[in-house]
Amino acid sequence: MKGKIRAIIITMVLLLAGTGAFLWKMNDLAKKAEEKEDALLKQERDLVEEQKGKVIDKIKQVDIIPLYLSGDKKNVVTSDFHSVDEVYTTAKSASVEENLTTIKRNRAYTSAEPLWSYNPYGTNRNSMYLYFKTQGNCYVRYTISVKDPTIPDFTRTAYTGGPSVTKEHEYQITGLIEGQTNYIVLNLYNSDDKLSETKVFSVELPQSPTGALEKLTIHKGTSKNTISNGLYVVFQKEKEQTVKQGGKKYTRKTGAILLYDNSGILRGEIPTGSQVGRNMEQIYDTQAYSVGKDKIVQVNPLGQVTKVHELSGYSQSGEFTYDGSGSIYVIATANQKKATPKSKILRVSVESSVREEVVDMDELLSSVYKKEVNKQGKKNVDWIGLNSVQVVGTNQLLLSSKKLSSIFKVSNIGSLMTKVNYIIGDKRRYKAYPKLKKKVFTKVAEEKSDSDAEPTATPRPNILKKPVQLDAFVSQIGQETLLYKKKSGEGLYNLSIFTASAGHNLKADGNSYYMTFAVDETAKSYQLKTKSKLPQTKNDGNYKIDGNQYIYCCSDKGYFTESDTTGRTLRDFRTERRPYRVYKNDFKGFLFR
Repeated sequence: MKGKIRAIIITMVLLLAGTGAFLWKMNDLAKKAEEKEDALLKQERDLVEEQKGKVIDKIKQVDIIPLYLSGDKKNVVTSDFHSVDEVYTTAKSASVEENLTTIKRNRAYTSAEPLWSYNPYGTNRNSMYLYFKTQGNCYVRYTISVKDPTIPDFTRTAYTGGPSVTKEHEYQITGLIEGQTNYIVLNLYNSDDKLSETKVFSVELPQSPTGALEKLTIHKGTSKNTISNGLYVVFQKEKEQTVKQGGKKYTRKTGAILLYDNSGILRGEIPTGSQVGRNMEQIYDTQAYSVGKDKIVQVNPLGQVTKVHELSGYSQSGEFTYDGSGSIYVIATANQKKATPKSKILRVSVESSVREEVVDMDELLSSVYKKEVNKQGKKNVDWIGLNSVQVVGTNQLLLSSKKLSSIFKVSNIGSLMTKVNYIIGDKRRYKAYPKLKKKVFTKVAEEKSDSDAEPTATPRPNILKKPVQLDAFVSQIGQETLLYKKKSGEGLYNLSIFTASAGHNLKADGNSYYMTFAVDETAKSYQLKTKSKLPQTKNDGNYKIDGNQYIYCCSDKGYFTESDTTGRTLRDFRTERRPYRVYKNDFKGFLFR
């Protein structure tokens, strides 16, 4: 009996020891994986002070394979585009793809001798196309390095759009510096994350034809937090250029969407022509953005233009949004002499590119405001000023009207029964129009109070008149952007807005604000949940919160900033020209893995 007990005890001790060893091993593996992930995130933060020297300084000149875009030694495929309009045609993009496919079929391309093409589709001036095959499955992590010590190395894992490891490699390598010699280090890793091969190439890129700043002026803030990973997507004011043609001079506007890293270094320049849009949306495996006044395009991870949506008879005059079900909603102006600017909503089919006008705010509000506009004896009066749109349900939209400082919920989109369901704004704006005033939601006082809270609704004593009920909080004035977030519960959602100002009696107070409302459609009310004061920008600009990432674009003053959750600045970036809006995107699952 004692022998059995002894055996059981020994067995239990061994099991406990084995379990402890297993848990220690698993904990050690998890710790190493976490350390590796932290190292990769640090490497992709694009900060000189966090990098241990420059990669190019550790590479022997003899190991560098030079690439040439022109001349007798030309070994890079190039494409010619006469204009931005030619770039954004599916026919031209398909022709470039066919040419690259033919070249790939004519010989075997390896990691030692890959196929390179500079910006083949014309959609990113800081990029190279790369193609080769390997004998075994692997993935590519690349670094772009220049000899300027103030410019950090740019490291990313290239995205295939397919499995994480593969034998066939086709990428858009972005992040190169215009006007400098770039050293591209390709590191190939096998499925066990072991480095199997390294190749180094050099290429000199031409200067930007738009004069985009290669490096922004940076001011570091007081925050001790770590800046978030990603690229700032800057929608910047167009630049006027004087061009000679046929012996005559004329002025044209050239614009671009610019991608800057955390050190303010230009890593991507997407040409847009005569008009820069206000946003970029991912639709399926493409990025969609505006080019010119009447086109929205879709571009795949390689930079190829796969769709061009023409807004025939209209000009885009605000942002657009994708509903997740095959339709794009666009703020537009009809190309007619008497058309009210920024008053229409178009619906564009992603599949067929067919467009239709589905909302006409000029008509929905005509009984109220058109009479006043007509009194001015002017045409094309911008009295609505739509600038932001959010899809909130099937055939339902939230629309921001800057001129009316109001947010409209519109339903039955595209039918003969399209209507305004309700309005979020100040009731006093509609005091002369009872029908619309009834649609204005009621403000509800905040549930909690603190030093930063707006005053709650309380009666003001007056011996001569009846008590006057104060607003629960002041209304927004001239808001620029909306962000809708559904909550659990029927008719409940949060609405975040960036507004040019706020104030009692519809008078601006000289600040801009980021405000969050809790909206209850059933109770026909909304409540102020948060309110952050910002330096004022009267026109354009935006404020974006994503996790611990707070991005503010102060358009009037020509800068954008990233701050922490307490409001302390991490860094601010000064731009040469006015930025309309700024977002931040890590482009994971599109350009990078």
